[in-house]
Parts: sequence; structure tokens; C-alpha cells
Amino acid sequence: MFISVKHPSDAAARPDVTAAVVQSAARIGYDDLPASVVAATKRVLLDTLAVAWAAGEAGGVNAARAMALRGAPGHASLWGHRGTRREPSAAAFFNGTLGAALDFDSLAGQVHADVIVAPAAIAVAEQQRRSGRELIAALALGNELTIRLAAATTSNKGWFHTSIAGIFGATLASARLRGLDAGRTHNALGIALCQAGGTQQSHVEQRLTKRLQSAFAARDGVISADLAALGVTGPKAAFEGPFGLFALFEDGAAADVLDGFGSRYLLLETALKRFPACGCSHAALQAASELVERHGIGADDVARGEIVITPYMDRLVGGAFAPEANPQVAGQFNVRYSVAATLLRGTFGLADIEPLAVLDPAIRPIVDRLSVRVDETRTGTFAPADVTFETHDGRRLHQRVEALPGSPAAPLSEDEIYAKLVGSLTYGPSALSKAQADALIQRIGRLEGVDDVSALFDLVR
Repeated sequence: MFISVKHPSDAAARPDVTAAVVQSAARIGYDDLPASVVAATKRVLLDTLAVAWAAGEAGGVNAARAMALRGAPGHASLWGHRGTRREPSAAAFFNGTLGAALDFDSLAGQVHADVIVAPAAIAVAEQQRRSGRELIAALALGNELTIRLAAATTSNKGWFHTSIAGIFGATLASARLRGLDAGRTHNALGIALCQAGGTQQSHVEQRLTKRLQSAFAARDGVISADLAALGVTGPKAAFEGPFGLFALFEDGAAADVLDGFGSRYLLLETALKRFPACGCSHAALQAASELVERHGIGADDVARGEIVITPYMDRLVGGAFAPEANPQVAGQFNVRYSVAATLLRGTFGLADIEPLAVLDPAIRPIVDRLSVRVDETRTGTFAPADVTFETHDGRRLHQRVEALPGSPAAPLSEDEIYAKLVGSLTYGPSALSKAQADALIQRIGRLEGVDDVSALFDLVR
């Protein structure tokens, strides 16, 4: 993990952490955000929109679309569906499903913050006809709260940190865009506590509910703000209470959420993913890609291979390759498949998680030649990883990757970021033209100049 918050062992838990978060956020407007935070917020938003646009045929999306279309007509866009609008919670659910479906969305520490906060915030901003400046501020604060809540945890018992932290970020952003005062925003965070949930069981069983957990959190963040606006009250000590977030879900220091809040932004350390797969596979994928490119090898050259990963990585991507039930999820959450696909096809991109690619009969023999070894001495979440290939002609090729590709320690270049954006926006059944993709990229780049977010997607309708 590349984001950390200090955990002083002798620090007493503050009794007013949730209230302090509300008060701190209320004092921060667009003009108070550093230019670097504004730029990072727009960059991450673009990444979220792009990977969502590419997900129109992903498993579970048709069901999410059907659920959203049952909702009442409204003012919030269903991404990739020209002219189709629903009420904000339905739109947030559908767009949240899209954003998470390809596992190509950004990572901040252990959480995918923006894929929850952005669907909620944009839906409410469209409904309320907020400006781009107001949307940027809400996104920045919602993402920051999500990242800080996850970073303040000191255990990982199997809760899905993205959704249990993300609902609070989505709620804070939604409440802000709805114009709720401090009291009702405080209640909204308490209401969010009563809806928080999410489990890594979906990851280890490779079920479609993994991608829906982000959607649930986005939807419920909108609903939490809606209920607070209607006068519903919620627990005041959502984070620090004896039955609050840290007491019941994961161990941690609630007071650490406030350390530098509003002056030091953890969102600046968000990673943009290089590959459409679980982040726990990325270091190994990068290592395999470097070996393939450097030595000009392919699947036919490799007699056997070994992938060395950490215990946490093994929990999510080290299991058996069993793609029959959910091919796409299996492709995203199996490190042997992703390395095998890189050997077979020379790269790993969106086409490699399509069901036909995952079920390709040529892939199984390659997977079977690869083994996973867990190094119990390693504690990393996403790195390091080692890949070793033994070739038929007797060579032993090895590569280690120490940092998550796309993280601040190993950032993508501007050309790589642009290629990902355009490649994703022009992919799948909702594909934009290259000109439309460039126009949307430019519009988000100038988001602070948009007077009414309800017109944000007009140029692609």
C-alpha cells in the first residue's frame, strides 16, 4: 500500500471526529483547493468516466441497467446512454456498476474512491444544476474522506474497504451538492453508517457482486443525503462511536482521519491503473510484460513459470483458474491467467477480459505451466511481485516489480494516460468517436468553467 496515516498508539479517540469532519469540509470551497488537487480530481474523474464508458457489455451491466430503468425519470444521466436520465440514486447505481465493472478504475491506497464518489456526485450535481467548480470541490472532499477512512484502518478482516469507506465519501459529496447544512450533513453520514457494507467474499469467489458493491455504496450515498434532507436523523458518532465504523468493521484510529484534513490531500497519491484487472495482479503483469518485450518471448517459448506474490495478493488473485461461471471476473482476479494472456497475446488490455478471450482453449495449457508462490515475509498490498520464466532453450528469465504500476512511485506517462482514455472511451457498445472522446476529455479538463453540470454530456448525446 502506498498511502499511510500515522497511528500513534497512545492517542485517545476523539469523541467528535464525525462532527469535526463535517465542520472541516464545510469550510473548504473550490477556491481553497490547491491547483494540484483540482488537477488530480479532474484527472481521476476522467479516468472513471473512460473506464465506465468501455463497460457497456460487461457482466452484470444489463441487470444494473434494467434496475436503473425501473426508476423514475429524472435529471441524472446514465453514462453511455444518450438522452436517458433517471433520478439520482438510480443513475448512481448504474454508473457505479459501469465504473467498477472492468476493474480498470483508479486506486488510492486499498480503495477505489472515485468509482463510488463520482457516480453519486455527478448525479446529484446534474439534478441540482450545480457548476463545475462546485462539482470539483464535492468530488475532492468525497474522495479525500473515502481515502482517509480506509487509510486510518489497521486491520483487514475481509470487509471490502472500498464500499464501507466509499459510502461516506459519496454521502459527503451528495450532501454538499444538495446544499445541506452542517447538521443535516452530519445526519447524512450517520444514515450512511446504517447502510454501510461490503465483503471480499465476492472477490475470492469471483462473483459479479464484486462490481455491484461499489454501485450499492454510490446509490446509498445519494439516498443518505436525500433522507437527511427530508429530516431523518442518524447516529452522530458514525466514525468514532462504540458501534461506529471503526469499532464494528475494521480496527483503526478514527481521529487519524482528521490529521491534515484540508491541508494535506491523500488523493494526490491516487494510482491510475495500467491494466484492467485487480490491482493485486499488476506488479506481476508489469514484470511479465517487461520480460515479453525485452526478450521477445511468447507462450511457445516458456516451459514453466513462477509468480511470487504477497499473502494479501494471493488472497485475491492467487486462487485456481475457474472461468466457467464468470469468465470476465475470473480473468480480472487470477494472476496466472493475466500472466498467461500476456505470454499468449503479448499484452493485457480490455480485449483480454472479454469472455471469449478468457475461455480461449489456448489459454488453459499456459495457465497450467505457471505456479504461484506466496512469500510470507512480504506484507505489501499490491507489490512487490517476481516473475520467472524458464524457456525450452534453457534460459531462466526473471523480473521483479517493486511498485504498483500507475502509482506515484511508478506513474503512467501523459501519453499512456491519453491512450488509456481514448482507448476506453472508444471501446464497446457505447463507444464514442475519436472526436467525441477528445471533446469530452477537453471538457472535463475545463470543468471549472462549466456553469451547469446538467449539460456536461450534451456533446456526446
